[in-house]
Amino acid sequence: MHVVHSHYNKHVDEHTDRPVSFCISNKKGGYLALGDEHFTQMQGLFFFDTDAWSPYKCVENLRLDSGVKMLGIRNHFHSVERFYVGGAEEEFTLFNNSMIYSLHRYQGEVSLELDFRHLFDFDERGRIYSVEKARGDLIVIRYDKYSDDSRQHLDRTRFLVIKGASGFSPVGSWEHKRYEYDAKRGSKSEFYTYTALKLHSDGELHLAFTFGTDKDACMAEAGHSFENRKSYLHAMKKYMDHSLQSGDLAFDAAMKALDDLLVTVDPGKEAEGQGKKARTGVFAGLPWFYQFWSRDELISLRALMIDKKYKRVKDILFSYLDAIGDDGLLPNRLPSSEVKSVDATGWLFIRIHDLLADLARDRLVEEYLNVQDLIRIRQGLEKALRGMTHHKSRDGFIVGNLQESWMDTKEARRSGAFIESQAFLLAMMRLHNELSRTSGSRQLFSSMEDDFAMRVKESFFKDGRLMDSLGGELPEETVRPNIFLAYYAYPNLLSLEEWKSVFDKVLDETWLDWGALASISHKSPYFRQEYTGQDDQSYHNGDSWYFVNNIAAIAMHRLDKYRYAKYINRILHASREELLFSGFVGCSSEISSAKAMRSEGCLSQAWSAATLVELLHELR
Repeated sequence: MHVVHSHYNKHVDEHTDRPVSFCISNKKGGYLALGDEHFTQMQGLFFFDTDAWSPYKCVENLRLDSGVKMLGIRNHFHSVERFYVGGAEEEFTLFNNSMIYSLHRYQGEVSLELDFRHLFDFDERGRIYSVEKARGDLIVIRYDKYSDDSRQHLDRTRFLVIKGASGFSPVGSWEHKRYEYDAKRGSKSEFYTYTALKLHSDGELHLAFTFGTDKDACMAEAGHSFENRKSYLHAMKKYMDHSLQSGDLAFDAAMKALDDLLVTVDPGKEAEGQGKKARTGVFAGLPWFYQFWSRDELISLRALMIDKKYKRVKDILFSYLDAIGDDGLLPNRLPSSEVKSVDATGWLFIRIHDLLADLARDRLVEEYLNVQDLIRIRQGLEKALRGMTHHKSRDGFIVGNLQESWMDTKEARRSGAFIESQAFLLAMMRLHNELSRTSGSRQLFSSMEDDFAMRVKESFFKDGRLMDSLGGELPEETVRPNIFLAYYAYPNLLSLEEWKSVFDKVLDETWLDWGALASISHKSPYFRQEYTGQDDQSYHNGDSWYFVNNIAAIAMHRLDKYRYAKYINRILHASREELLFSGFVGCSSEISSAKAMRSEGCLSQAWSAATLVELLHELR
């Protein structure tokens, strides 16, 4: 497969044997992911169902029927193409609830494959498709989902409207599919898709696809999207040209991947009366992390600051300030889950510190923050510090239960006092002291910061090593790369030479030659070389996390860029290669097996892309 990224007269390309797909979003929770042969049932065209809070799939794929071979994918940033032997090209763009499709230099038929379902709806019973020619060049596909094959109870009806087709032939056949990536992950991998019809192309074909629950509304929107498709494409190109001007295609691709996950979920006017409001923020990832995870979103905000989206960043940060609980913690995600996050609060105030520093550097503090805003920050910080030290403290340290750190699976066996949690608390105290000095007010945590830093060092720093956690299930000597998060948050914990000793020892036990860090020491009995999928056995026990790798490279660059040049460059190369030419090309994956660089886990992960933006910015 030939993968090409082209933007602003810059061009990179590579041939790859990996199964790849593109993935673009409509910034409303919907997305389109297509390649050649699908490797996951989560490829296709999805629109977001706000009531179910889930992507809803409608189109499985479009296939050229003449047996022409697909050569590759070309990413133009404002649109994406699939190109073929003989010169045929398909161009795709998403806009609101429509997909705009153009086919050039192709005579023949195009098969339309459908698979209407919520992302994790695996019920194959009672699925009925019907196709009708509405009027002119409009095609309406109706989908009725019954509770079972007896068709006694209609569960839901959906419509897909296609505008622009000069002609079509009905097909109406079911096809069995097996998806290799899903099978490898241990998730459901066998489905039946429905080939509804064949569209006719006389060399050029231009279509608009619109999906929804109201037939008339879909017909109207499809017509509007079709008639305005050129304007939409021009607007998308103008937006990308304005937004992505770094001249570095990896930087721009990572920023585009993050921008695609910066979404607005609008429940609609009826839901507003029930207290539900539109929310704009960063989805943790696609296909399956389609929620606002507090930790993930807060980590990702640094890249938006680099992009100078200060207003958006402030709005998100202040929404979290208002969500701090009496225990000092933030909700783990929106929609909520039962699992808590012991470290999201720390990331909130690290990012507030970053925002204050950026605004001060650019002399924009007064433009974005007033006195009342600064009071809210300080009050939220005091509430968090008091809540955490009262409710989440044991033996003088901040502690977390299983699944409360970012290593949030039971199989990680991580509980107790985490090193990064102590660093986050120190960073929070530092911020309060800085705000107090700036405003000339009382420094409530002046001596506490120094005392706590000393106690953390005395307990966690042993024989040139920094313990990952204390008082948990695993031995204190268990080596993980979380020390890089601790350095990133609070580098004053140790001296430069002490940090070098700590970095060297962790690198010795977690470094992977392809340019990454394992999530646990190679020597651990729990270490797994290969990604094990849904059972989570490898997730924090060997799998390499791209966001951790990128933060580790930032930390090494800040500590001693010459001493760690080899590690920094190899991490950068691996993260860049994975972004551009693996998995969902142009997106950063969640994880990789320790054994070799791969795109695994969730294939478009916000914090992976955001920390790559941050790393590239750091190295400029």
